[in-house]
Amino acid sequence: MASSTQEKKLKKKEKEEQIQSKSLGNFHNLELLCKADDRQKKTLEKIIKQKPDLARSLNIYADGVKYYIARQQQRDKLLAGKEIPLAEVLEEQLQQPLLPLITNRQTARQQKQDFFYPRILSESLEKQNKRQIQPNNYTPFANRSKVAIPALNPPLKLNRDKDLPKLKFNYYVGPGNNGELVKKILQKREQYWTAVPQTFQYKHFMWQQSYFGMDFNRLTPSESYFTRVMYNFFEFHKNITSKTGLSQSLLQYYNNIERTFDIIPLVFIFNFKNQDWMKEIQQFTEFYQTNNPIGQGNIKSTLEFDFYVSNLAGTKVNYNGIKTYKLQETLQSKTQYLWLLKPADWNRGEGVHVFSTLEEVEALIKSYYYGKGNYECKEFVIQKYIERPLLLSGRKFDIRCWVLISQEMQYFLFKEAYIRTSGTTFSLDNKDRYIHLTNNAVQKNAQNYGQFEDGNQLSLKRFQQLLDQQETTYNFRKEGWPMIKDVVKITMNSTRLNKRNRKYGMQLLGYDFMIDENLKLWLIEVNANPCLEESSNLLKMLIPRMLDDAFKLTLDKVFTPEVDFGQWMPKYKVDEYEDQEQMWEQLGYCS
Repeated sequence: MASSTQEKKLKKKEKEEQIQSKSLGNFHNLELLCKADDRQKKTLEKIIKQKPDLARSLNIYADGVKYYIARQQQRDKLLAGKEIPLAEVLEEQLQQPLLPLITNRQTARQQKQDFFYPRILSESLEKQNKRQIQPNNYTPFANRSKVAIPALNPPLKLNRDKDLPKLKFNYYVGPGNNGELVKKILQKREQYWTAVPQTFQYKHFMWQQSYFGMDFNRLTPSESYFTRVMYNFFEFHKNITSKTGLSQSLLQYYNNIERTFDIIPLVFIFNFKNQDWMKEIQQFTEFYQTNNPIGQGNIKSTLEFDFYVSNLAGTKVNYNGIKTYKLQETLQSKTQYLWLLKPADWNRGEGVHVFSTLEEVEALIKSYYYGKGNYECKEFVIQKYIERPLLLSGRKFDIRCWVLISQEMQYFLFKEAYIRTSGTTFSLDNKDRYIHLTNNAVQKNAQNYGQFEDGNQLSLKRFQQLLDQQETTYNFRKEGWPMIKDVVKITMNSTRLNKRNRKYGMQLLGYDFMIDENLKLWLIEVNANPCLEESSNLLKMLIPRMLDDAFKLTLDKVFTPEVDFGQWMPKYKVDEYEDQEQMWEQLGYCS
């Protein structure tokens, strides 16, 4: 009995091995599906051994992939002006019954064909002919013989681009920051672009509010437009868009305290993630005490933290000469001594506080270090407050400019900017954030929001009129605008945003500037994801034009360079500018 049982098991095993080997032998598309991944190939072989019936389904799928690739290659060649019949596909392959693909369905709709089985198709045509032929001379067999039944996948003989089914590019726009406006701008290009959900695998263009989830390894050069991928972020943008990255890049670029802090107000970096944080604390406290214009009295003179000392190496930033550095006169007054605390990676004014004593900043840092707000923060910027700013009607303001970096690493400055104002009278004695922070994300929550200006925003033209009315001798276009261009050039040269030479990236940046009472321009920060909310009539006019012109320099050049969208797309009108004028002014190339 035992021997017969063993013989049955052996025969069963031999039969299974024969089926498995036969399945693997029939699966002729293994190399196509696992072209560059041996590990994936071994896994697929193992699966087919366990489930032999899977080979037939995979073969059908792989044949469809082959056909789709051949169609894309053919369309690219036709777009290049080459009259070549369907390439890399034999006539026998075209006659094979395949699953209907998307491109085939589109072609069928144009040619009024269908992919039903011949029997069903002939019956439907017979019924249609019955209604057209008189009943007296109707002969079903004779009539049926006249029916021409098309093949399931007829060979496509298309020699002109207008006869080809339109193969569109796919884009995804993430939620937040007025993503609906970005979609609206892209929908004007619907002849070539279509929106897809985030889960869709093949996305040619991604526009998100952060770069998390973006695989920068996919940004590689490609001759075929349909294999290109584009993101709205550069991999190393934080070198200038984070509050610590900007100051570190400028310090390393100049290797000089005076020149660096002549562009941005004095900055100290507290990074509790590296081992030098105690040295950073000491540098700040010593400078704070030495330059404090108010008598010390019983004021706390040191910062005390019991945080973990990390083993991570510190950032190599040269702070030599900080002990002898003298603050510029507009950064301090005789009655107050104000500084700003800023969490390194937060935006929209979140976590920004005005403080004057070490007790205040110590309490704030501890609260954020242990999780106050949205998440824990281990890195901070301490920046000197501009205590004597230029005011408009007694209120504080700043200037928001837009900068664009293209796929060719060119950078542009938008020809228009806007002024963001505070709705509250300026005072150094009151630390209310609505007085000192002019971000729209902050001001829109104030009780007097919009009381003086629509959305607390002014055009540059209206800004100049107010300066003239209060008898401030300052021509912003002639004196301030050239300085803005110079500062943008300096920041772009201070670091490499595309260290790994990716293709094809682009990014929109928001530069914030302030002017002090001596009419000196200061760079406050660079934003990686500038606000696109149309919170005033001014921004409803500027932002759509700014985005559309930005896409003409980036998206359109990468994917549809042969199309002139300016000829048929609706115009976004901006006062004092021609409809066809490109409002992005090129300043140079990134280093």
